[in-house]
Amino acid sequence: MTKRALSLLLLCLLMLVAARSRAETPEEGYAAALVALGKGADNEAIDRLELLADQGVVSADASLARAAAYLARADGTRAQPGDLGRAAAALNEALLLRPDDAKTEHALEEVQAEIARRRSKQDSSVVVRPRLTRALVGLLSEQAWAMLAAFSSLVVTLGLVARRITERPLPRLSGLVAIYVGALLLLLFGGAAYAAEQFRSTSQPAVVVVPEARLTNEAGRPLAAKRGAETTAVPEGATVYVRERREGRCLIEWGSTDGWVSLSDVRLLTAA
Repeated sequence: MTKRALSLLLLCLLMLVAARSRAETPEEGYAAALVALGKGADNEAIDRLELLADQGVVSADASLARAAAYLARADGTRAQPGDLGRAAAALNEALLLRPDDAKTEHALEEVQAEIARRRSKQDSSVVVRPRLTRALVGLLSEQAWAMLAAFSSLVVTLGLVARRITERPLPRLSGLVAIYVGALLLLLFGGAAYAAEQFRSTSQPAVVVVPEARLTNEAGRPLAAKRGAETTAVPEGATVYVRERREGRCLIEWGSTDGWVSLSDVRLLTAA
């Protein structure tokens, strides 16, 4: 065989391999993961769904499928530590994408209850109350707070206009009331909108995906227990907020407690 013929054959083989090993589209990968999950091939389904996540595919359906795959493995003989936490993370991610999905919210509560049941002897809760400011701001979305602030600004404007265009006592008094009430509401709603924007831009929700994440200080020493925290270990499936990332570690907020954990101990949640 001549050198030219050998080169042509090698080129043909490379083209054939490239054609057969082309990357799957997200739709193909998702469909293949569902097929694998239906056959009971949990690990294959997890690998495919995790690959989609690594590729930046953000989908509530894919997150739900990933949760189902981890739950299936956690309930089988090949369960691995952190499976329930990863299922909780996937369900949390689906809720970020579909906040009004009652079934997903119920499934998350069931997973958290199962984690709590398995940890019952350790007396640590998966769900802790967030800080008061975050809890109050979380009552409405950032957009809703901004709309309320804009409405309050409109009320102030109407009050000013009412006082300028009339000399009658009652309309002027009504305008004055509107100015004061609108200003107060503008301060309240505007502050909430600003706080929501700050929480969104300076922290990212995450879920603990290891049996427990030990909290340490910035120097890496175990964090001493303090008021508001029953333990310095955050349990699997707990929702935390990552405020800073540095050299494979991250500063998290868990309830009223701040501490550092390994970045691999948590899964960051993404939303479209």
